[in-house]
Amino acid sequence: MRSLALPALLAAFLLSSPAPAFAGFHPSYDRNLPQDTTPCYDLSVYDMTVPNPDDYLGEPIGHWPAWWREIDAYLRVLADKSDRVMLEPHGATHEGRELFHLIISTPENLSRLEEYRASMAKVADPEQITTAEMDRLTADMPAFCWLAYSIHGDEISGSDAATRLAWHLAAANDSATQHLLQNLIILIEPSENPDGRERYLSMLQTYRGNVPNYDSRAMQHGGVWPYGRGNHYWFDVNRDWILLTQPETIGRVKSIVKYNPVLVVDGHEMGSNATFLFSPPREPINYNTPSNVLKWYQIFGRDQATALDRRGWPYYTGEWNEQWYIGYGSAWPTFLGAVGILYEQAGVDGSFVRQRDDYLLTYHEAMNHQFTSSLANLATAANNRRELLRDYYLTRKSIVEQGRSSGLTYLFAPDEDEIKMARFINSLTNQGIKVARATQPFTVSSAVDGWRQTQTNKSFPAGTYIVSTAQPQGALAKAVLEFDLHLKKEFLEEERRELEKHGETRMYETSAWSVPLLYDIDAYFSTGRVQAAAEPVAEVIPATGQVYNPDAPYGFVIDMVGEKTYLAMNRLFDEKLTIRAAEHPFVLESRKFRRGALVVRRRGNPDDLTAIMRQVSQEVGIDIYGVSGGYSEEGSKLGAETFRLLQEPRIALVAGSVMDFTSAGALWFLIDKELEVPHSLLSADRLAWADLSPYNVLVIPDAWGNAFENVMGKAGQGSLSKWVSDGGTLILIGSATTWAADTAVGLSGVRMMQQVLGKLDEFESAMKREISAEAPTVDTMALWHPEKVSAEEAKKEGEKAGKGPDETADAWQRRFHPGGVIMRAELDLDDYLTFGLSQSLPVLVWARDAMLAKSPVQTVARLSPDQNKLRLSGLLWPEARARWAGTAYATRERKGQGQIISFLCEPSFRAYTYGSRQMLVNALLYGPGFTAGFEPYEQH
Repeated sequence: MRSLALPALLAAFLLSSPAPAFAGFHPSYDRNLPQDTTPCYDLSVYDMTVPNPDDYLGEPIGHWPAWWREIDAYLRVLADKSDRVMLEPHGATHEGRELFHLIISTPENLSRLEEYRASMAKVADPEQITTAEMDRLTADMPAFCWLAYSIHGDEISGSDAATRLAWHLAAANDSATQHLLQNLIILIEPSENPDGRERYLSMLQTYRGNVPNYDSRAMQHGGVWPYGRGNHYWFDVNRDWILLTQPETIGRVKSIVKYNPVLVVDGHEMGSNATFLFSPPREPINYNTPSNVLKWYQIFGRDQATALDRRGWPYYTGEWNEQWYIGYGSAWPTFLGAVGILYEQAGVDGSFVRQRDDYLLTYHEAMNHQFTSSLANLATAANNRRELLRDYYLTRKSIVEQGRSSGLTYLFAPDEDEIKMARFINSLTNQGIKVARATQPFTVSSAVDGWRQTQTNKSFPAGTYIVSTAQPQGALAKAVLEFDLHLKKEFLEEERRELEKHGETRMYETSAWSVPLLYDIDAYFSTGRVQAAAEPVAEVIPATGQVYNPDAPYGFVIDMVGEKTYLAMNRLFDEKLTIRAAEHPFVLESRKFRRGALVVRRRGNPDDLTAIMRQVSQEVGIDIYGVSGGYSEEGSKLGAETFRLLQEPRIALVAGSVMDFTSAGALWFLIDKELEVPHSLLSADRLAWADLSPYNVLVIPDAWGNAFENVMGKAGQGSLSKWVSDGGTLILIGSATTWAADTAVGLSGVRMMQQVLGKLDEFESAMKREISAEAPTVDTMALWHPEKVSAEEAKKEGEKAGKGPDETADAWQRRFHPGGVIMRAELDLDDYLTFGLSQSLPVLVWARDAMLAKSPVQTVARLSPDQNKLRLSGLLWPEARARWAGTAYATRERKGQGQIISFLCEPSFRAYTYGSRQMLVNALLYGPGFTAGFEPYEQH
């Protein structure tokens, strides 16, 4: 194996020589190709008694990606042996790997770590100290800096760079390193996603050959589905910073809030033919970003560029990297007042790759880019320590003052779904956002709800959660909670030009993400004075439950309260009980119960039913009500067929190969982790000939491209159709819905708009009939005197404008499709999929193909037909507004004895879109009992 410790003269020669043309070389490998193995640093400055990673890793650092288990073991030794290094755990992954960060500084600084942390907490809360006191406090106080790497498990060089950096800071004794250690307390998170890293490295190891390979197209430089980007449940945890649904994020965010770093680095990789990108980003930059961050972007960027220029390494900034979405690791810290810096290094995935210009990029060089950049950023922080600390304080002071001046306060009424509400509020408090809870009812003179309706003298009950933006985390709170964000006009002009001229978007991420809207919480904001008796909230813990009237002779009722009901249902299924669900609300023994309430009769269930109910109530924390009889005061009696007999779901989730692993992962997380329902993962490659008879629910997630036709084939489509007709519940999401709706497939009665342009009038008429059926009117003149209105009506019919768009116009409108827009959906509250939901629902739409449906397909959730009410948040061009108004978001259709349930796009997007998610959970758990319907009456 080639040594990495090459003489400096050779390294300088390789850097200064022009890249040779390698057109005549073998496409896979040639041992004579030169490699840049420039040493990371002058080895003469190191104390070699400090444990060296090369002595602990399987191969010298930078030669081949180090396994996380090796890095983990080495860094523990380093922390144990070096008086400059501490190791602090902050959580564990889904697979049980401990998450931690190193704390590195001088021994003197580390001995005063808690003192400095407490002082920094005062700097971070400007209401505790004055500017003069802050200046005195920070005169000699080191600044905290957080450096994190490889949040995507298949972006691997960052963790090796972190390991090399940790050894450097622990062992180097030169003046430059001492300067860093004296002025900074450096926190290094060596891997933000160790589960994904280990999965990906096992793939690289599987295809690693005896002969080295530099062909980036080869399997030796890639993985197989689901690759390594995501964590155990395939989540892209670099989108989770504001959502906090994953353990990797929760521990990291809580630690950053604990230490209040002024600098946060987030090390990534990108395609192998690129160079090296770093901050600042290009527009759109979220307008809640504090101005000090924009200033420091330039200072850090110039210093970093200078360090890379010294080595002759190419780089760039901005270009594709915009920062509108706030949930990235380089964006989230900026709303705290910290400088967030992104690295994107060209990926190597092995020892080396040959780039398009015939340059041989080594893994060592890729690692060195991140190592060198990290030292450059730390040097900038150390050289500007006092100014950074002062800016951090003044920025947070300004945030408080802006919040106080605007009066902006967010209000969240209590929700029956305690688990959902607890997850939402805890996601805020874990980010350091101050939340209060009203201890008494109160009134606000004016408040705007999530539907953008202003309500005067709005009353709020005790238990309402209150978030004022007049707090140090006020900018973050506003960015997370804001209902509607508006992009700057300058960027909109640029985006419009790009769309019209090239058919491409400049947006990198979703344009909307309002967390309270997509949690489907009764949310408001007010800029008036909010006077309420309230107490601070550190953590929300759902209430415990109990069984009322446990000896009741008839049975028990569990109300539909969301997550707790689902968990209770699963426990009842585990006990093999006979369960029924109420199609309609009812009142029994003076208590109101909602649609979807569960009824468990004593008849037909075990003798120890009371003991089972007590155990379920205790484990889930849900109230269960014993009832003495089935004679409801309102609604159906408990023996009616409208109390549907449920079937235990036997779920199969399609995964693998062509599937979008983020879609499949979100569904897997929901089914496995949150609901804890038994299930099987079925390979997409084998779905066409799989035996589906053991399952009564099949979920097909979104996929990449037009993949289903090749995967399924005619035979597979036929067997799937038969399985549904025999009683199965088929749930389709995103492109699976598009595939089934394609007229060439014909599995579903839903249709893609572009395939029925000549029949749009039919679908529009069907939609109008559905809407009018909700509030029918009787035209007595037309009923009793049709001869007086027929001519006038005929005239109106003849005056209808146009036939709808032709193919050319539709293709143009599709160019402006919604790319992550929150829209208003109107729900059919007679359908079981809407159990626990209200008439209107915010849904996130990220799709190209608008879907249409008419009877016998039932449109359970329809995007608002009113164009003025359709968009709630995000960028929706007029062309898209006209095209998508009134189209289908979720449908249900009977097919033989089974049913097909289709969602336009991911209903459990990133595990926080709780409203649309609830329709999906209803499909999973209630679906098998609500398949083909029933015939309760004899024919007469």
